Amino acid sequence: MSISQTVRSFALFSLAVLLSPSVLAQGGTAAANCEPRVETASVLNSVGVNGFLYIDKFYARCLPVPAKQARPRYHPYNGGKFSTTLKNSSGQTVNTFVWYGDLITTIWEFERYEIVGGREALKQLEPGNYTLEYAIEDKVFQRFPFSLSTRASSDQFKPGTIYVLDGQWSEFAQLYAPNVDRFFQLIVWLRNEKDLAEPKQAPVPVAMRLIREKDKQLVAESDEGLKLNLTPTWRSVNLSFRRPNRAATKDTSEFKLSEILAQEGRYRIELMLNGQPYREYKFNVKNGMINDIDLAQMRKELYRISVPLTTERPARK
Repeated sequence: MSISQTVRSFALFSLAVLLSPSVLAQGGTAAANCEPRVETASVLNSVGVNGFLYIDKFYARCLPVPAKQARPRYHPYNGGKFSTTLKNSSGQTVNTFVWYGDLITTIWEFERYEIVGGREALKQLEPGNYTLEYAIEDKVFQRFPFSLSTRASSDQFKPGTIYVLDGQWSEFAQLYAPNVDRFFQLIVWLRNEKDLAEPKQAPVPVAMRLIREKDKQLVAESDEGLKLNLTPTWRSVNLSFRRPNRAATKDTSEFKLSEILAQEGRYRIELMLNGQPYREYKFNVKNGMINDIDLAQMRKELYRISVPLTTERPARK
């Protein structure tokens, strides 16, 4: 079971945010109006189950700097406790992970942990509902709920159990752009929903359309004939916006975010999987902003533009 990894350099300059918090102040202390927050995108990329819970590298912002440290960091043995606790639906602790974390410019990177009780304390998970609680010095500041179910693999050569996660993966989405004068993309988390138990799954046709609602005009679309190799495991997918009918018009110039900002109004993104409506994402453009987010300030603080989108489930045809 593989989970998408976030490349270090991408994380430093291109991580997504849910809101538009102030960046960390000089020295790493939390700036005004900046609440501790684990990046949702990195959580979705980091959490997996292969019988046991495992958590890969993730990122956080606006954390207080632990005292008595030679450099800004969290450490299981040397002060500054940052923990992730897995709880079941009854609120009982299943396992607790205490992290090593370092401040890199304005973002905290957590890439390894110790398990309370040691590796032998790690418990195999049963189907059910769970919650990950992120805490600083045992004070919880964020929760990530998810559910786990299982399927018996239909692979006669590799029989076994397939672990299926459900939660924010299906709802979270964002627009990404390096800046307003460059390309932009829709980032979503996808898996093959057709048959989760099938070991060999055909590539899934994916289509995306960006529509301006006031005149129903097709503004942009995904690459024609796009297919993705999806599995029962969620993976992050970056879908690029292209000019409509660019194969016929032979216009391969970059479709820029500024072209959308120049036309105020409401927009709708339609995402199709296997020829069926899958999700719709809506946003509003006004005064050079998307969903009232100051893109220039976001770009200045985070070195990228990343806007959360309102997600809807369209009715199937």
